[in-house]
Order: sequence, then C-alpha cells, then structure tokens
Amino acid sequence: MAGTLAHLPFSSSIDPAFWAALSDLKMTKLKLDSAPQPLCALYGPAAAAAHRSEGDGGGAADAAAVAWMNLAGEALDVGSEVPRRSVRAGGSVTVVNTMEEFKAVDKKEFLSKAGAQMCAHVDSGAAEQDPSLLVHCEALVFSDLKNYKHVYWFAFPALCLPTPPALEGAPAELASRLPTPGQRQLLHLGVQQLQGASGSRGTPPFFIVELSGEGVSVRPLCDVHAVAAGSNEWWLAFVDPSPLPSNPGWPLRNALFLVQRRVKLTSVTVLCYRDVLDAKEAPQESRSILLRVTLPPGDSVPSSGAPAVVGWEANAKGKMGARMVDLAPFMDPQRRAVESADLNLKLMRWRFLPDLDIDRLARTKVLLVGAGTLGCNVARSLMAWGFRDMVFVDNGKVSFSNPTRQWLFDFTDCVDPARPSEGKPKAQAAADAIMRIVPNMTARGEELTIPMPGHPVMEASLAGVQRDTSRLEQLVEDTDVVFLLTDTRESRWLPTVLSAAKNKPCINVALGFDTFVIMRHGLCPPAAAGAAGGGDGDRAGAPNLGCYFCNDVVAPMDSTRNRTLDQQCTATRPGLSAMASAMAVELAVTLLHHPLGALAPPDQPGPPMGQDAEAAGLGKLPHQIRGFVTNFSSIIVTGEAFQHCTACSPPVVQGYKRGGFDFLLRAFNEPDFLESTSGLKQMLAAAEDMADDWEEDGCDEWDDDA
Repeated sequence: MAGTLAHLPFSSSIDPAFWAALSDLKMTKLKLDSAPQPLCALYGPAAAAAHRSEGDGGGAADAAAVAWMNLAGEALDVGSEVPRRSVRAGGSVTVVNTMEEFKAVDKKEFLSKAGAQMCAHVDSGAAEQDPSLLVHCEALVFSDLKNYKHVYWFAFPALCLPTPPALEGAPAELASRLPTPGQRQLLHLGVQQLQGASGSRGTPPFFIVELSGEGVSVRPLCDVHAVAAGSNEWWLAFVDPSPLPSNPGWPLRNALFLVQRRVKLTSVTVLCYRDVLDAKEAPQESRSILLRVTLPPGDSVPSSGAPAVVGWEANAKGKMGARMVDLAPFMDPQRRAVESADLNLKLMRWRFLPDLDIDRLARTKVLLVGAGTLGCNVARSLMAWGFRDMVFVDNGKVSFSNPTRQWLFDFTDCVDPARPSEGKPKAQAAADAIMRIVPNMTARGEELTIPMPGHPVMEASLAGVQRDTSRLEQLVEDTDVVFLLTDTRESRWLPTVLSAAKNKPCINVALGFDTFVIMRHGLCPPAAAGAAGGGDGDRAGAPNLGCYFCNDVVAPMDSTRNRTLDQQCTATRPGLSAMASAMAVELAVTLLHHPLGALAPPDQPGPPMGQDAEAAGLGKLPHQIRGFVTNFSSIIVTGEAFQHCTACSPPVVQGYKRGGFDFLLRAFNEPDFLESTSGLKQMLAAAEDMADDWEEDGCDEWDDDA
C-alpha cells in the first residue's frame, strides 16, 4: 500500500512569560525598530508531550493530535540552556508597530525569506553540521502594549519537494525491527550520548541510526553521506513530536528535502523517535515507529535554487489567519498599574529621550520638607517622572480647607478616626495617598516639628526639639534630593544648613500671591567639600551659587507672630502651586541627568540624550526661575553665594559641623547669633561706619562750598 505522506503541523504553545519578555524587549530596546529578533522555541518527542499532558491533569487524549512548539519566557534569550528531552528550534520574531503594518506584511514573502535561508543552509552543508538549522519558528507580532493585547501569526517553514513523498506500506513498530530489549537499549543510549555531546543545545532534531547485525549505533546527521555509501542498513531518524500512529511530525519534511537534495536518495527508512530518554533501561513498549518513504527521482528536483515554502499556522478556526491574545483579564491589577505608571516615560525614550535613566529616577530617594499645597503637587509630578522613594516631613493635620488645593487629600483625611476633632497627620496621609496611586511606591510620613531661628526653645520642649532635629539630620543624610516646600521662611533654614553640610542637592520652591521662585542651592565640589570639612571653609572652584537665604541681610526670624487670617494661610492664585511645583520637578530631573549633577554651572545644558539628531536633551539647568502670573512670564536669574549668608556660608556650616545641636540651639534662641557667626553683623556695622564717614565727608565738602 502506498500513499502521500501526511505530516502533522506544529501548533504553538506560548507561555504568558513570553509575552511579558517580548513586551519588555519592545518597550526598552526595540522601541520603533521592527527588525527581526532571534528566537529559540522548543519541542520534544511525542511521549514527553503526552506525559506532560497527563501530569497536568488533561489526559493524553487532550493532546492526542497536537505537536506542540513551545515558547517559554526564555525564548528571546537564544543563549539559554535547552532542557533535556527538548529540541531547539531557531528562528526570529518580527514585532511591527501598528496593526496596519501587520496586515500589510506580504505573508508569502515573509515565509519565503525564512525558507530561502534554510535552503541555503542545506546547500552549504551547514545544516548537516548543525541539524537545528532545519527547524525554524518564525513569528509576526503586533503588540498593543497599552492594553496588553498581542496579535500574532506563527510559521514553521517547510521546504517542499516538487512531488510529495509517498509512504510505502503501513508504519511499523520499532520492536518489529529491534525485537530485543538490548537492541532498543543501545538505541536509547546512543541518543542520550548524542544529546550529551550537544551540551546546552539540547537533543539534535535529526540523526542517523546504523544497524550491523545485532548492533545498533547512533551517528550524527553529518555522517549521512558515509552511511548512505556503506553496505549496512541505516535509518534517517528524527525527534518526532507527532503522537499520531501513521503521520510523522512537521520537521521530517525538511530532513527529507536534505537527503533528496544532498544525497540524491529515492527512498529512505525513517525512524520517528518518540520515546522519553530518562529511563535507565529501554522501555518495554516503545512509541517510536518506522516508515518507508519514497522520494521523487533526483533528475526531477533542481539541485539549486529555493523551493516553494509552506508552514503558516492555522488559527483556532482551522483557517490561515492570525490569532490574538488578551492578557489583561489574567494579570494582577497591581502589576498592570505598576507597568502602566511608567508607560509614558518608556515611550518618551523611544524617540525623544533615548538616554532617559528611568531606573535612576526610581532609585533616587527624595525628601519632601512640607506636605501642604507644594508638597502634594511636587509629589504628583515626581510620581509621573518615575520617582518611587519619598519621605514627607510635616507636623500639620489635614484640615477641611486643604483638599481643594492639596490634591493628595480628600474629605476622609480631614477626620482622624483616632482623634475625631482633628484631621489625619499630613505627612502620613500624603504617603498613604501616593502608595494608593502607584502600588510599588516606597513612601512614609515623618510627623516632626522643624526647629527654627527666632522661635526660642523652652526647657520643657528641649528633649522634643533635640529628637526632631536628630531625626531631620538623619533624613537628610539618607536622601538624594531635598525639596523645601514649607510655609515660612524660617522653617527652611535648618534643612538648608543640613543640605549644605551634607552636600545634598536642595531645591527650594516659594510662592507669593501671583509670583513664585524656584531655585537650586549651590554645592561645594567634592575637593572643596573635603577641605571645608577640615575647617578652612574654602569654596574655591565651586559654582558659587547661592541658597534661599543668600539675598538676606538679616537672620531668619519669627514670621508667624501677629498674623491676620490671610497671612496665616498661604493665599496664592490656585494654579500657582501646580505651575511652580511642576517646574521644580523638571529642574530636579534635569539636574539628575546632567553629568555634573548639582555642580553644573547655571544655564549650561547637558549633552544630547542620544545619538539621533532628533533626540532632544532636557535643556538648561538654571539657578533660579522667577515666575509672574500677572503677565504669564518667567525669568532666569543667577545669584552668587553670599559669603555672610546666615544659612550656607562657611562659618555657619562649619559651626554646625563642629558644634552640632548646641550650635543650632544658640541659633534658635539667640536673636543675633547667626548674624554674628556669619559675619553679617560685622559687615553691616562696617557698612554703617562707611556711610557715616561718607556723610561726614560729604557734609564738610558741602559746607565748604557754601
């Protein structure tokens, strides 16, 4: 009995981890690039597939007519080790950017290119040295990354002979030709040895079995010419994923093309090897079968040129067409939220900011001193930029007037269940809110009072002030960037001193009714900072940028005394905080991406963020931005550090380093301490003396003229 040899096509089995890996590859590496990417799929003998199905509870019958080609999460890592019993199928995946592009791909040409490459491996002899080149898995994919949907079509290229191979007679069981367990044991051991010789590349898909009397030897495919020219009986063997009793699996098509084209055979015995290889003894009942296959005569087959290629996978309806998988319903909502939170940033890197360091922003620890209107707005913008580690410092409670302006709070925060007469602590309420917005946030609130100059410390509160000071010192030490966002000027003094002493980048935001100022405090370069630590206070070589207090000619004082209601609240135009906060965060992101960081000179842009001429950088890094809403304008200002500044001047910073809390306590309690320490008092006295001298000299001259 003879008939056309029918092959069972592959069916793709795709692990969700593969789609996750592909999405990450597209988002972080490929971006708009649709060039084919290497792929490594796996399949195994039919016995292994049936065993897996039974172990999964599905029963062998569920997989009875399926030859699986598996794509795991490691499929895109072509260098990964191939598990035992598995056969490696190389190939590529092409991820296009739009659904229209997916539809426009010439599917015939797409498959023909893969087939032509495979045929070239046959003609060059490379496929005999590396039989895995005869098994390919090609994929065309459009990934809707926003909605976790993937449209895909897999192909398993098969090279066609001009006349289909014919099956001579019925398939035979392996035991009919190898009747003794010893012979079958030799076969299995030979396959295992061949697998061991392949190392991490798994089981070779094709090999040769040579019979000599009672002996059985397994040889690599590259020996096919020598074996075919010999006198011993031999079989063309392949790892067969098909479980059907008379139909071999899809890979055989390419092996038959090779032996016909290269060895010029007109018939061959094929061993469809379907057994699991981990038994110490040959299984008593082998699943493998033998086929006798007739091939078209050699003169009817061209010896060169690419043949016709088939192999597109049918969809679930059995028709030639693409499939679609929607992973959203099966994903953990928190994971979706985390991935979606950074989607805008990843898309920004595709074309505009290729060198945007999202990971660095996520690792940057931010200290927000103040959790009010500015603190809430700054935190929201930081989250949008991918910052994921924040600490809020505030001693206030959420009041009923806050939620309309302070967008991290709502009505439920205005009543603390533990103390119904007051709202929840602002710092912790803000931290809780941002962790509800982005699940992978690390945030906490620190409820502490910032000691201030002009606010004397009473003996009864000394321990608490010392505790809060120590805690604030540790918070500044542990952070990477400090934002000063409090209501009063004097509350910014201690964080300013601590930032200068610990050389931490500090960004200050302050509001008027219709004006705002944003500024980054200057830092000492590492060498100067080390010298300053030795006590000489040398700022030579520093950018010499001033801090928030460098324009003052008086020490900070109590600004809360005798204030009216409009002065007790920060009365500003409602949109002002959002505008200033957003620009402050943009300043911080630009600072973190500049090669010199906080030491960058004012108004000097960093290098372009990518090699592409279209790739934009993040722009200039100003010292101060002053905005005016009345005429919708802003100006860039650069201010030098004041040598007698009451917050960042070397005498103050070094006085704090040497004296610690005792130094700070004097600054809190003694009205003229900071002016004396910084030299401001002496400078003012000298200025008055000069003015007096000028007035006296001027008066004498005037009198003389009179």
